[in-house]
Amino acid sequence: MNILTDFTKDVQTQKPKPGSYEWWYFDAQSSDGYSIVVIFYEGNPFSKRYIKGISSGKENLAVFYPAISISLYKEGHPIFYTFEEFTPDECNFSAEEPLGNAGNNSFTGEKIGEQLQYQINLDHKLENGDSISGLLRFTSTDLKFSLLDSSSETSSAHIWNLVMPSANVHGKLRLGGTTSETIHFKGTGYHDHNFGTEPMKDTFDEWYWGRYHLGESTLVYYLMRIENRWEKKAWLLKDTGETEKFSSEYIEFSAQQTSLFGLSSSRIITFSRNNFKAHLQLDRLIDNGPFYQRFEGRMMAVIGEKTVQSRGISEYIKPDRIYKKLFWPLVDMRIKYPGKAHWVQKSSRLYKWTW
Repeated sequence: MNILTDFTKDVQTQKPKPGSYEWWYFDAQSSDGYSIVVIFYEGNPFSKRYIKGISSGKENLAVFYPAISISLYKEGHPIFYTFEEFTPDECNFSAEEPLGNAGNNSFTGEKIGEQLQYQINLDHKLENGDSISGLLRFTSTDLKFSLLDSSSETSSAHIWNLVMPSANVHGKLRLGGTTSETIHFKGTGYHDHNFGTEPMKDTFDEWYWGRYHLGESTLVYYLMRIENRWEKKAWLLKDTGETEKFSSEYIEFSAQQTSLFGLSSSRIITFSRNNFKAHLQLDRLIDNGPFYQRFEGRMMAVIGEKTVQSRGISEYIKPDRIYKKLFWPLVDMRIKYPGKAHWVQKSSRLYKWTW
């Protein structure tokens, strides 16, 4: 995996090989209990349609499978969810500057002086009549972090661009339909950009990722099992631009648990190095599927003589399970494909059961 933090490279990448994918990830947590995750995709790696198309060998296949996922939570419980795939003419991602859209939903990024500013505009309606609209603004200082060790083993098959480890987020969201609510959002957020040149299952066996804001610093981790060998990395990114790095010997996980779908993941991750110790408990499972889990975790950290607590976002994925046809009927209930809605998605009551 190649790791960088570069705003100028937060743009569309060429994806000539079938199975390539790219996504722009944004998340934010408000001070009053709301959290949101928005992901724009070009080459949706979770799409049954894309998986079937890979065998064709057609170049630039990824551009035919753009998508967006929007997940909004209140106190750890989902109150809005969508994962929709679009036709290419409904989406556009720029290779020149950070901007893109999936249907009526869009993101734009710009640098003003030493400050980065991103805006997400949402305007999305589900088949069951529920809707979300509004905008969120992410602002942060464009700090240069040193993330990549020259001695680390990397592969161009997967690139992770940590554009915005920590940001101030504010805006307004409106929910319509069965849940009618206006949310004045104010909190902290995060943005990164991932790109792969091959199907995820060919690059790694499983991964853990997470980010936790700890006052004047942010802890971000990326743990990947590649050919039965774990590569563990984490970074304590300080507001001053300094970076403290954690390699495998400083990171441990435990408390393995198996979900109803047979997906086994650890619920406790610990980090310890020099004057920093942190205990991460993945206690709120807010998205649970056959190959993917999202957690709203709780971290207790000691930085020098200071003790801090944080709630943040964590993810776990086992990508080879995406290709198991046994799970595809479940995936079909959650992903809306172009021009076709699953009958479950048309019911406000039944669709929420799939969340």
